[in-house]
Amino acid sequence: MFRSIRQVLTLFSAEDRRRFLVVLFAMFVMGGMQMIGVGAILPFVSLLSDPSAIHEHAVLEFLFVTGGFTSAHTFLVFVGVALLVILVGSNVVTALTLWVVTRFAWSIQRRISERLLAGYLNQPYEQFLNRNSADIGKNILIESQQFTNGILMPLLKSLGFGLTATMIIGFLFWLQPLLAAVVCVVFVSAYFLVYLTVRRALLRIGRRRLAANTTRFQAVNEAFGSVKEVKVMRREPHFLASYNPAAQTYALTMANSQVLALIPRYFIEALAFAVVMGGMLYVLVAGGSVKDALPVASAFVVAGYRLLPALQNIYQGFAQWRFNQSVLDTLLTDLKATRNVSPRPKGQDLSPVEADRLKFQDVIQLKHMSYQYPRSDRPSLANISIEIRRNTFVALTGSTGAGKTTLADIVLGLLEPTSGQVLIDGVPLDATTRSAWQANLGYVPQDIYLTDSSIAGNIAYGLAPDQIDMVAVERAAKIANIHDFIVDKLPEGYRTSVGERGVRLSGGQRQRIGIARALYHDPAVIVLDEATSALDNETERRIVNELDSMRGGRTLIVIAHRLTTVQKCHEVFLLGDGKVVANGTYDELVAGNREFAQLAQTE
Repeated sequence: MFRSIRQVLTLFSAEDRRRFLVVLFAMFVMGGMQMIGVGAILPFVSLLSDPSAIHEHAVLEFLFVTGGFTSAHTFLVFVGVALLVILVGSNVVTALTLWVVTRFAWSIQRRISERLLAGYLNQPYEQFLNRNSADIGKNILIESQQFTNGILMPLLKSLGFGLTATMIIGFLFWLQPLLAAVVCVVFVSAYFLVYLTVRRALLRIGRRRLAANTTRFQAVNEAFGSVKEVKVMRREPHFLASYNPAAQTYALTMANSQVLALIPRYFIEALAFAVVMGGMLYVLVAGGSVKDALPVASAFVVAGYRLLPALQNIYQGFAQWRFNQSVLDTLLTDLKATRNVSPRPKGQDLSPVEADRLKFQDVIQLKHMSYQYPRSDRPSLANISIEIRRNTFVALTGSTGAGKTTLADIVLGLLEPTSGQVLIDGVPLDATTRSAWQANLGYVPQDIYLTDSSIAGNIAYGLAPDQIDMVAVERAAKIANIHDFIVDKLPEGYRTSVGERGVRLSGGQRQRIGIARALYHDPAVIVLDEATSALDNETERRIVNELDSMRGGRTLIVIAHRLTTVQKCHEVFLLGDGKVVANGTYDELVAGNREFAQLAQTE
């Protein structure tokens, strides 16, 4: 338990710790008000049972005389009203304290989710290769909330109600030590024994909930991420079969955890009634009168009314904490893994236009460069040494698995070579220069991701509407040969919404928007990863010609299976088994390389 408390405290920033002191002060005030409310019962019940008690208690007599009361009845009404004000006031203080606690807890959740998102986004691209995106989204959106609901809020409530219970029990010891000791031992022992009984079960079902929640998210993400294929291939039953068992496990574990947290309350309430009745009988048997027993019994009844919910909240807090321990472990693991990840330098976190660019005036060099993916038993690239000159049109081609995309990812700064170097005009491409180099780049993947926003918003990807340069948007769209379609065919032009993942556009139109996106920032280097594969031959030829003609000092790197794309290239690199097996112009390779010539003949 103490280890878990230390884990939670590591999630607090210096500001959070200062705010926690305010929360702690509010908890002390809440506990004090609850204790005063219990103590105020004594004089009221004493007066009800014996009005002459006014003159037997110095405080009551002082208030009676100072207030100018003339009858015990009037004074009793005054004491009753005062008691009511105290009880209502204590409830108001409790409500305000819970408000402060809740705001504090959810501010922590917001900050944790922001830290997770920033950490995931800023970690190296390689880290995403073996991590399911649904799991990442689940941790940011759901598990951070589960941490707040299942660990932080229960912890804060346990602390607050623990202070309240301690103050009330302290008052009871002052009032009737032996009976208070019995009450304390019975109630605390009962809850403690119940917790010891269920703690292992709670930890076990908490781990099952976490695993089931991950499976749920993956099933939903995969189903709707490929909904067209699901509908055409009638695979709905498959995804339902993947989701339903996980959903059932999730629901069952959540229900079991809540039942285990609530059930003890009903048994202990009955036990509390028995203890209070036994206490009254003890006072009477010990020779006390009903008049003497009644105020004490009333104080214990009111104390029980306040104490039982406090103890139940403490027990529920520990039970929920145990159930959600796996959530805390998961979040801490990911936060620690991304703690040392450096965000983009200030000034390089908005767009390539606003960032400081690494100067590129001559050549990109790859020297004896090799790369091996994590968990792979063989390198994807081996001893690659090539040069790509500025203002040239080059192509990477070869069969599937030859290493084309891996090589492009290294040029893009997404992957770091296992050995060898990448040099930009002699400057090594590493962690210190990566962001400045990427400010020079435009990238068009094979599968274009479009957000559910406007055409202009997707071309000027990642910018707020008021930051979009419409002149640059239209220029890029014209080069990508989609401007006329946007203006003439779409009802709202560049303001037309494309739908989720661009569902309202054809595959070719999505890819043309992707090309326009790469051109928006006027990059020095453009990398196209089979970006024209979904286009017809004529449109592909036109885009390639336009990209070639508009280079104007730009470097164009194309990954292609279709060799019609590479006919105008200044140099073509033919890859095979992670090595450059040949290079030259298109005509040189057709004449001098049998594999390339065979590929050219098949088109």
